[in-house]
Amino acid sequence: MGKPQRTAAVKFDDIPGKLPRGKVPEDTDRTSVANNAVDRLNNLQLDDLHDDAIWRDLLSFTGTYRTFYSQKTVFATLQKLSKENEPRIGRTVDGTFWLDIDASCSTFENSIVGECRGTVSVVLCEDGEWRIWMLRTWLESFEGHGHPDVLEPVMAVSNGAGHEPADTCANGASDSSAMNGHGATTDYDAIVVGGGQAGLSTAGRLKALGIRYILLERRPEIGDVWNTRYESLRWHTSKHYGSLPFGHTYPEEDDYMLPAKRIGAGHRAWAEKFGINVQTGTAVESASWDESQTRWTVTVSSTAGKQTLTARNLVLSIGVGHLTPVLPDWATPSQVSASNFHGTVLHGSQYKSCAAFAGKPGLVVGTANTAHDVAEDMANADMSPTMIQRGSTFVFPAEWLHRAEDVHYHPAMDPADADRESFTYPNKIMREIINRAVWTGIKRNPDRFDALERAGFKVDRYGDIYDNLYVRFGGHYIQAEVLGKPMRRYTD
Repeated sequence: MGKPQRTAAVKFDDIPGKLPRGKVPEDTDRTSVANNAVDRLNNLQLDDLHDDAIWRDLLSFTGTYRTFYSQKTVFATLQKLSKENEPRIGRTVDGTFWLDIDASCSTFENSIVGECRGTVSVVLCEDGEWRIWMLRTWLESFEGHGHPDVLEPVMAVSNGAGHEPADTCANGASDSSAMNGHGATTDYDAIVVGGGQAGLSTAGRLKALGIRYILLERRPEIGDVWNTRYESLRWHTSKHYGSLPFGHTYPEEDDYMLPAKRIGAGHRAWAEKFGINVQTGTAVESASWDESQTRWTVTVSSTAGKQTLTARNLVLSIGVGHLTPVLPDWATPSQVSASNFHGTVLHGSQYKSCAAFAGKPGLVVGTANTAHDVAEDMANADMSPTMIQRGSTFVFPAEWLHRAEDVHYHPAMDPADADRESFTYPNKIMREIINRAVWTGIKRNPDRFDALERAGFKVDRYGDIYDNLYVRFGGHYIQAEVLGKPMRRYTD
């Protein structure tokens, strides 16, 4: 393989792309505007595009994930890539600042027809002309190769937990030749490492497409990534937002914000329901790429011993390292034992419950989500918790988050359709939409944040949730409710 290439990191503010000004007039003939926009798209001229035109493509035209910026760049790229594609009008969707128009097209790669969909967003310019501002295109499926969002269950599942076995083997695998290392099959089209949300989703879609795959998980059972976390852990997002592919994973009677063990049970039940070919209790020891064979060789170990597997593709779904303890020097075992401190020092990844420390003082270093969960546990156990805060923290009210998620992620909407609506935007544009809404809410509700500051909590009042999620991988606090018991907060 060639030397890995990595795009230089930049701040979100430095990425091109901004929201348009103005609004859609109430008397707009949306059908006429939509038809005109599609006619323009099929015979595109430079002036048909807005000066701030932006286009995000997910696999359909480019075969990868790409975003193009500016009128000239979008025009030139579309001219180059759309010669064999025929976008056509679908339907219009009402908008406040722009109009969205659904379109569909076909792409061709090595004589394979790919079915694509997209959204064309148009804005009214100062000269009275409607111009194309944003394009979102994505690959739906390849003709004759199934659909990645459609897979029939292999067993009946009751309430997302209980199950009635169908014709599958242990741990829900549909291909017994590779289960738990007891079969002869060792060569695959794809090996997926990691059985969490991303790994399960990838494996399920590979199966839906008829691709030979195996999912490797180092823990004893699917769902243990959640089952082994601290007892009070819950999703901050809604259960519908956390669905795995092929429908809603969790039934209506489940809590809106799921506890960790229910998440784990849902993951395991889903894997069994759809017969995911998973080998648990298996750790990957090494992986090497053979350029001449265009194949990966993967060495794994399990209770059955060592195995050597091969695959054309290797997918790592192992998270961003949030379970790997990062300790300051003073908190390492050697430093703690050498000090006069006789209490217990735990990293968040090792924490389960504070029941054993009831009535004692407790110190929480950090002020993000896990820190607040632990501090609340301490307060509920009649401990005297103190939080140590180094810098200001962005606080995002949970009800605002849920209100935004509930627009698309609800029982009446298929999660796949919700994903199309929510996750096809360029990241910069979605970040601008969210920040505009959140910062407006903060300005209108200052008391909530003033109260935190009066308590001694440093608030990054106009923080950027996208920076927290995609650059820092955390550091924010989703505030679900005010703690019922007093808690001291000190800053350094």
